[in-house]
Amino acid sequence: MEVARTATLVPDLERKISVKQNDIAFLTGELPQQITRSRSLEELHFPETLPAGLPSELLQRRPDIRRSEQQLIAAHARVGVAYTNMFPRIALTGKYGVEGDELKTILKSPYGLLQANLITPLFNMGKNRAALKARKAAYEQEVYRYEKAVLNAFRETQNAIVDFNKIREVHALRLSLERAAKSYVDLAQLQYINGVINYLDVLDAQRGYFDAQIGLSNAIRDELIAVVQVYKTLGGGWR
Repeated sequence: MEVARTATLVPDLERKISVKQNDIAFLTGELPQQITRSRSLEELHFPETLPAGLPSELLQRRPDIRRSEQQLIAAHARVGVAYTNMFPRIALTGKYGVEGDELKTILKSPYGLLQANLITPLFNMGKNRAALKARKAAYEQEVYRYEKAVLNAFRETQNAIVDFNKIREVHALRLSLERAAKSYVDLAQLQYINGVINYLDVLDAQRGYFDAQIGLSNAIRDELIAVVQVYKTLGGGWR
């Protein structure tokens, strides 16, 4: 029954694999095709930890930050203000690759993110006062949009770092559970052979081991997704 129930999941998983393969082919400018993947978990290389002291400058590679920055540069040009790079420079990770204190602080107190003089009016009084006022308002709006984009990037990065470290903990626990369940199955089979327990107890042990295997498989999947998410939020990894 357990095998039959699990077998019902296979067609849906195969469908999702096909869809993802087509998405990847589209992103790489190729025709839909089957993509060769690792055949065993041993071929997969998980980073043990994230590097300590990851610089926040990595986030400047993100498409959303680049777009917002270019819009802000254009707004600077429209009002005749020299552009100043406002991106906060902090360490994203601390010791052992966990989220850094600076990252936590900047998300708790984001209002000091931008220097006050960045939106200070630099216009002289004159006949174009109304036009300058309108341009200044548009400029300030771009400043706030940029601030929002930066804060969102830091928020997503912190979430990705926390997820990566916590999911690794889950993986380790699920692996221990799977090994314990396998030992219990071996013990149950030995006890059955020696007449200590009946076969229903063996089946129950096997069911527990089967569930533990599924849990471990899900943990590995979640860890792979977490690595991809960290790579994405950092704008293309940490190198």
